[in-house]
Amino acid sequence: MATTFALLCGGPYGTEEAVPYAGPGLAIGTLIVMPFIWALPYVLLVAELGSSLPLQGGVYKWFRAAYGRFWSFQLSLLDWICWALDAALYPPLLAGYLTTLLLGGSNRWINWGICLAVIWACTWMNVRGIKSTARASMIISLVTLAPVFVIVLMGLPKIDLSNLLPLTAGDKPFGSALNYALIWALWNYSGYAGLASASEEIVKPERSYPKILLIFLPLSVVVYAFPMIVALSVTPDWQSWETGHYTLVAATLGGVGLMIATSVGAQFAQVGLFNSVQIVISRMPYAMARDGLLPPWFAKLHPRYGTPARLLILQGLFYSALTFHFGFVELLVVSTWLSLPIYLATFIAPLILRWKRPDLRGPFRIPGGWPVIIPLAALPFAIALYVLVNVLLTQGLDVLLMGFFFLAVIPLVYLWARRESRKRGITLPDVE
Repeated sequence: MATTFALLCGGPYGTEEAVPYAGPGLAIGTLIVMPFIWALPYVLLVAELGSSLPLQGGVYKWFRAAYGRFWSFQLSLLDWICWALDAALYPPLLAGYLTTLLLGGSNRWINWGICLAVIWACTWMNVRGIKSTARASMIISLVTLAPVFVIVLMGLPKIDLSNLLPLTAGDKPFGSALNYALIWALWNYSGYAGLASASEEIVKPERSYPKILLIFLPLSVVVYAFPMIVALSVTPDWQSWETGHYTLVAATLGGVGLMIATSVGAQFAQVGLFNSVQIVISRMPYAMARDGLLPPWFAKLHPRYGTPARLLILQGLFYSALTFHFGFVELLVVSTWLSLPIYLATFIAPLILRWKRPDLRGPFRIPGGWPVIIPLAALPFAIALYVLVNVLLTQGLDVLLMGFFFLAVIPLVYLWARRESRKRGITLPDVE
C-alpha cells in the first residue's frame, strides 16, 4: 500500500501549477469529478486485467494476450517511454521546492545538480532491490502525509469557498483551460497498472492488487483536493502560484516550522515517486527481454541483488539528459499525451479478452456482464480520446515533435528486435 501511494500519489505536491494554468474552479472541479468518471472505471478495468493475468510485465502481458505480438510491443514500449518521462518530472519538482525554500527562486544549474543527486541515489537504491524500495516507501509516505494533515487541520476553519472562483484563468479561453485541467487530472489519477509489472514479486497479486487499488483511490482524492481548497482559502492570489507553493501555504498557517516540514515532505514525496517508478520501468523491458523481444543483455540480473541493474543505469542516463533540457510543464504535457493511446488500449483490452477468452477469470471480475463493462470502458475511453485530439490541436510544435519522435522510433526498434531474435534462433513464447 505504501509503495502504491508513493508511486501513484505522493501527496498534493506538483498540483499547484494547475491553478494558474486552468483556473481555481476548473482545477478543483476536475480533481473532484474525474475520480468518478475516469479513475474508478480505470481502476476496475485494471483490477480485472491484473486478477485475470497476474504476470510479470503487467500491461505488456495483457497487451500480448489481447492484441498480439506486434501491437503489444508498440504499446508496451510506448508505455515504458511514458513512465520514463513521468519519472523525469519528479527530480525537477524536488529541485523547485528546494530552491524556493533555500534561495527564494530557481537556478538552472543548481536545479540540475539536485536532479542528478536524486536520480543516481534512487538508481543505487533500486539496484539493491525491491525490498529496500518498499521499506523506503513506508517512511516516505509517513513523512509526506504528516505536514499535509497539519495543513488541512489548521486550514479547515479558514475555508472560504468563494475563493474557488473564477472558474477559469482570465487570460485563457475555456477550452484551453479545460485541457490543462484535464492533463493535470489525468496525471494525478493514472498509472494504476504500474505495479502489476512486478506481479511475480507481489504476494497473491490476483487478489491483493485489486484490493489495494480500491482502497487507494478514495485516499488519493482526499490528498489532492482538500489541501488545494485550503490553499486557495489561505493564499487566494492563485495567479502567482508555482511549484513549491504549498511551502508558502504552510508558512502562512503554521510559520517556519510547518514550512520546513512541508518542504521536507515535498522532497520526500518526489524521491518516493521517482524511486518507486523505477520498479515499473525496469520490470517491463526486463520481461520483454526475457521473451526475446529485446536484447538478452537487458534480461541480465545483478549477481548479488537479482535486479535488472543494467536497465536501471541506462534509465539514469536517460533522466539525466531529460532533466537538463526540459522543464516540468513540458515533460508533463508530452508524457500525458503520449500515454493517452495506452489508456485507450487498456480500456479496450478487458472487452477483447472477454470476447477471445471467456474462460479467462480471476478472483476479481466486474459484475453485470456486457451491459456493465461496455459503458464502463466507454466513459474513460471518450475522455482520453477528447484530450488526445485537443492536445494535438492546441500544443506547440516542439512538444508535438518530441512526442512524434518517440512514436516513430518504436516500430524501428521492433523490426531490429525481431531481426536479432531470428539471428539467435529465438521463438517468441505465447502468453501463459
